[in-house]
Amino acid sequence: MNTFEPGEQPEAVTVVDPAGIACVLAAGDAADLPALRDWLRTLPESSYGQVFIEVFAPIQIVPLPLPEHMSVTWLCREQREASPRPGIGRARGEALAAAVDAWFDEWLWADSDSVRSIELWTGARTSPIMQNYWSGLDRRLEKRWPGGVEQREHASPERNARSAR
Repeated sequence: MNTFEPGEQPEAVTVVDPAGIACVLAAGDAADLPALRDWLRTLPESSYGQVFIEVFAPIQIVPLPLPEHMSVTWLCREQREASPRPGIGRARGEALAAAVDAWFDEWLWADSDSVRSIELWTGARTSPIMQNYWSGLDRRLEKRWPGGVEQREHASPERNARSAR
């Protein structure tokens, strides 16, 4: 089994459904915006799904090139619930991990009898919270589809893909 290794580069992961139902989920932080923007430009216009970007403040929000059936949710740490660390905001990765987890609960884990084809772009690799989250997700995918996780390289070094069947 290949595992998500902590690193500084975002990855793309594909969970493949034999029926070919396609959906996109991208999750990253402000440092990932250039790589994410490049990846989004490669998606077919027919792609649908969700992008979650965690930033500290609204000033970091920028336009992204999204296909028509995709949306972006900006998670601003300083505007979320009160921080136990005044002036610092919530810990990096907390809001992003919660958002991705909720998305997976709705789109993948809830229906145990079906498999979805999901292109997963995983960023925020410098956040220890997200490093742990991606490692845990890899284990959950392997448990759901044993022996079906493989990694393949994409043209650009920051994009790797994993498939689970």
